[in-house]
Amino acid sequence: MDSVNGASGSSGSSSTQDSASASQAAQTAPTAAETRAQEIDDALENNPQAAAALAALTADPNYARLSVEQQVQALDAFNAAPNLATATYLQGVAEQTLDPQATPSALTPDAGTLTLDGQTYDIRNGELVGADGQVAGSIRNDGQVRLNGETAPRSVYDDINTRVQLREADAAGQMRNLVDLHAADPNARLDSADLNRELSQRVEAVISQARREGMDMRVTDTFRSVEEQNALYAQGRTAPGRIVTNATGGSSWHNYGLAADVAFNDARGQPSWPDNGNWDRYGEIAAANGLEWGGNWRGITDRPHVEYHPGLGAGEARTMLPAYRQGGVQQVWNNLGLGR
Repeated sequence: MDSVNGASGSSGSSSTQDSASASQAAQTAPTAAETRAQEIDDALENNPQAAAALAALTADPNYARLSVEQQVQALDAFNAAPNLATATYLQGVAEQTLDPQATPSALTPDAGTLTLDGQTYDIRNGELVGADGQVAGSIRNDGQVRLNGETAPRSVYDDINTRVQLREADAAGQMRNLVDLHAADPNARLDSADLNRELSQRVEAVISQARREGMDMRVTDTFRSVEEQNALYAQGRTAPGRIVTNATGGSSWHNYGLAADVAFNDARGQPSWPDNGNWDRYGEIAAANGLEWGGNWRGITDRPHVEYHPGLGAGEARTMLPAYRQGGVQQVWNNLGLGR
């Protein structure tokens, strides 16, 4: 009798402990939204500004009141253009989801500028105002633009040469930039006939993604002739200036239209090479698009530089010199199976 009662008591205690453990596990297990947020945060490790925008979104009180499914939807929308403007817009969406009658100011920028299709507009509380003072369309903080007469919106991130600045007043009434992007290829270097199309498309994709993440980047150099390369090599050696390359003419993939250099825009839209720029994130995006990044080289690194030469290493450019002398860049591309 004592044995039976003891066994029964032990079983009940074990069942209670198992139930408590299961309940505790359920409480500590991350939700689908928390898991998704961590995935995005990990991917943005080398873009602290985008990571901070994500943190601002997930810390928003209205976001916290959404269902897990709604939070995941918000995170997926953020990941499409992970920057502070998108996060601000999604905070407004969360508020409106909870209160359909609300008209959150976070949905549209308070001020800014947009240059689209050669036309420049002032932004005033989500409206696009032309030079004539007339309202020409509307813009949201998620980058969606609709000009008067257009049946569907488009995105400010679709064209890498769109100039867009979205500004918002903070709680103290001070204006801050949510996104500030200048034209990324104002000199049409990616359209050069001497630049391989496969390379230019990949570089454009890299810059496009960087812009979506709030990184204001621009193309500074693409094709460079053998003669220009030799002149650059002489710099700091037999010509004034500092040494900027170890590659002589024919030894750089620039000479075959298979390399590009990218920099950051400063506040005035001029190229700059800040030491604290998000170069590592740029390199990650480049690698994801099949490009070799100069920041990964041993010895002298070249963080602005990317190149594309499937089947050959970075140091094998000179093996293409005979083909180049025979038929120019097109012959090099043909030998690499790249077409034009």
